[in-house]
Amino acid sequence: MVNVHIHQFAGSAPVDAHAMEQFQKQWASYQKLVDNDYVSHREVGDLLSRALNERFAEPFAILDIACGDASLMKRVLPETKVSHYHGIDLAEPALELAARNLEELGFAVDLDRRDFVAAMNDRPEPADVSWCSLSIHHLVIDDKIRLLRAIRAATNNFVMIYEPTRREGEDRPAFLDRFCAVNRPLWKELTTEEWNQIESHVRTSDLPETRSGWIDAGRQAGYSGSRVIYTDPTDMFCLYRYDV
Repeated sequence: MVNVHIHQFAGSAPVDAHAMEQFQKQWASYQKLVDNDYVSHREVGDLLSRALNERFAEPFAILDIACGDASLMKRVLPETKVSHYHGIDLAEPALELAARNLEELGFAVDLDRRDFVAAMNDRPEPADVSWCSLSIHHLVIDDKIRLLRAIRAATNNFVMIYEPTRREGEDRPAFLDRFCAVNRPLWKELTTEEWNQIESHVRTSDLPETRSGWIDAGRQAGYSGSRVIYTDPTDMFCLYRYDV
């Protein structure tokens, strides 16, 4: 059996009752998105698995930024040569779920409870590959570039991110209106309260770039190559690969 370690860091405040309640509500909604494959996690996981197996014939270490419950990694990593998994997330309940998801899988696991932006600036050694899903789009463009630059410094081979993406020429308000018009009818398993919660979050927090914007951010962050690997059927989300 492989040990799973959850590390606390300064500034990681205890989760109060209200915060826990909000997390549980949001997590239940997010889990419905995953369980019903509303944002194409299955295809994205298959593409990540393929990339890992094509690149790594020997044991490798992976960094999962804003890892959540690591449910995607639970499905993907057992079919690869992974030897060490490092997940970072600010939500302690998510990390506890991640620990349970990964504890029997036969590779070393470290889980850090901390802000992933801060965590990128003091990593002791690089991972072989880094992954981040549906998180970087909450940052403004200059912070996206700074984070991608920090991830590049913490990664030996390549980085993959999965993020909401505007069409070329589409501004943020138009993207948000399209997001709601397209996805509300498709996400049928969500209650009205759950949908309203998601819509509120998206309209207040999401700052997606265009495809060319995400690729240019990789160029400005110093990657040797940046490209789109996959676009989901709704044309809302793209998988990007940045080669170190």
